[in-house]
Formats: sequence, C-alpha cells, structure tokens
Amino acid sequence: MSADSLDLYESQRRALTVLVNEYQQRGSPVSSGVLADRMDRSPGTIRNKMPQLESLGLVEGVAGPTGGYEPTEKAFRVLDRDPDAERESVTVAHDFERVDATVESVSFANVNHPSDCRAWVEFQTAMPSLSVGDPVAIGPTAQGDLVVAGEVHSVNDTGNRISIAVSGMEAPVTDG
Repeated sequence: MSADSLDLYESQRRALTVLVNEYQQRGSPVSSGVLADRMDRSPGTIRNKMPQLESLGLVEGVAGPTGGYEPTEKAFRVLDRDPDAERESVTVAHDFERVDATVESVSFANVNHPSDCRAWVEFQTAMPSLSVGDPVAIGPTAQGDLVVAGEVHSVNDTGNRISIAVSGMEAPVTDG
C-alpha cells in the first residue's frame, strides 16, 4: 500500500472523482453548483463534504466569484491519475449518436469464454446517457485502434465506469 493510498468512503471517492474529472476538463476551480449538478446533490451538501476532503489534503478551496474547489496533486495520486497526461478522445456510439469522450482505461474481466466476455470502460467524465441494456461501441482507441462493441451490463454511481457484455472486438492486424 502506497503512502498516498487512503480508505475513502464511496461518497468521498465519488466527489473527488467528479471534481478531478471536471477540473481536468476546465483547468480552473469547480464550483459547488457544478459538482452538485454532476452528482445529483444540492450545493450545500457539496459544501459540507469538501472540508472532509480538504482535511485529507485532497482538495483546496479557492475564494472569489470564480472560485470553487481544485484537486491537489495528492488527489491525483490517490485516484491513480496523471494530472499532466494528455488524454485522447475516443468516439462512443450510442443509439446511433456519436459522442467524443476521454477513456481512462479499457480492461477485460475475462476473455476465456467467447460467449461471456466482459470489458470495463472507465471514462474521465460521466456518461449520463448510458444505461443498462444500451447497445454501445467504443473506439477506435488511440494506441491500438481497438473497437469494442456490446451491451451495457452495469454503470457505476458516478456514471464514469461501465461494464460491457462484449459482442465484438476489432483491431487491425499488423506484422510485428
């Protein structure tokens, strides 16, 4: 266990993840109103939660009319994120609509059985339009031109991580 790992409550991890996602998109402090909207909570609830994260050294409050909250370097380490990494946008197709999203990672829970392949896709921001049972295609990815297609099996509370029951994968074959 690293020095930066913390046992956060699920609600704390969710608030921190949403803050980091929004901050990385904007590059400026995120207001409690924006966080409340993304988390389906009231701004007062968010303002009550932030001192907990500040006391852990994960968040800094920024005063003023354009103020809000900023994640600290420690927050990025706790979430295992690189604050300076350039993220590539990947196309997500859902209900015949294409959306550009930044995919944090794609991992496969199992690939041993072709009829029961599952993939976890983690986005940098919430994908509120995705629901269980929706058909989805993600890709091509920046590094391998991988395209994953299937049906949404589950969506986490923050809407930034989904499980897909994979129906097909495609990547170009290259001579090594």
